[in-house]
Amino acid sequence: MKKKSKVLIIAFAVALVLAFFIAIPNIYFYIIGQKIQTGVAGGYEWTDEMPYDQRKTVKIDAGEGDFKILVLTDVHRKNHGTFAAELGINYILDFASEIALDKLVKNTSPDLILVLGDTVLTQRNDIETRKFAEQMDGYKIPWAPVFGNHDDEGRADKARLAEIYSESEYCLFEYGPQNLHGAGNYVIEITRNELPVYALFMLDSGSSKEFEAQTAGINDAQVNWYEWNMAAFEADYGYKPENMAFFHIPTPAYAGITEFAVGGRGEDSCFENSSDDILISMLNNNGTHVFVGHDHANNFIAGYNNMKIGYATKSSYNCYFKSKVTGGTLLTVPASGDVKEEVVLFR
Repeated sequence: MKKKSKVLIIAFAVALVLAFFIAIPNIYFYIIGQKIQTGVAGGYEWTDEMPYDQRKTVKIDAGEGDFKILVLTDVHRKNHGTFAAELGINYILDFASEIALDKLVKNTSPDLILVLGDTVLTQRNDIETRKFAEQMDGYKIPWAPVFGNHDDEGRADKARLAEIYSESEYCLFEYGPQNLHGAGNYVIEITRNELPVYALFMLDSGSSKEFEAQTAGINDAQVNWYEWNMAAFEADYGYKPENMAFFHIPTPAYAGITEFAVGGRGEDSCFENSSDDILISMLNNNGTHVFVGHDHANNFIAGYNNMKIGYATKSSYNCYFKSKVTGGTLLTVPASGDVKEEVVLFR
């Protein structure tokens, strides 16, 4: 009995020590997590009557060879929605994800990295957004994010998160028009010989806060802004360059896809209240690709009329995932010919 009692006492003492070291950080982070962080909305007022010469884009010279774009999504740093966060396991998951992402970037050597939202999910979303930005800047490669539905579910609003992105050395994020849906609607021009060969439209598809109001998704104003930009390209250069769109929440068309050119489906598509109007408009404006995130077990790319629509591959071990559907999606824009799409997994 004495031996059993000692074992029980030791086990109880160890449990108390562990509980102490788990409880203290959780209490501390809960307290600091309540300090609201509000930013100042940037951007500009836009109307479709604005002169085309007021169009704002970010330009990247692709050079003469292949131009590689690595697309990431749903990193979910700290992911406070599970018991793992309370036990501190999310720190381990984030650490493992950082190592895997470092290897992925090294192995693919992209010229541009795009991040399609849900980068963080924590009350301390400003802190984790800054940590992610520091990791991305460490690659010394231009990168560009959009917001997902979870990024602003914390103490910092989108305006504050946008400020953090704008302070990042290699981040191309632009707030875009203030009067469009969300924050971070902007255009990246991929150029050769100072002429656009591809236009990348980065769009905000909304927040979880908008789900009940059924206002999430790409709305009519954003579609109009896209069309205005494409008309401006034609006015400036005499042609509409091929273009892609990148945002977080899929459109209804994704739910009906059953045949895949690349990747596969691991769950139903969760499209909330968005319409397919952006896809229809792109079909009429030389659009070639649309990529989203949101549904972690999907990473397919499929034909949609004369375009391709698809999911970027989930890019972390935090929040739910499938081991064979973690990594990124690599797009190669050649000097001539069609874009090559491939899934690149964590190794």
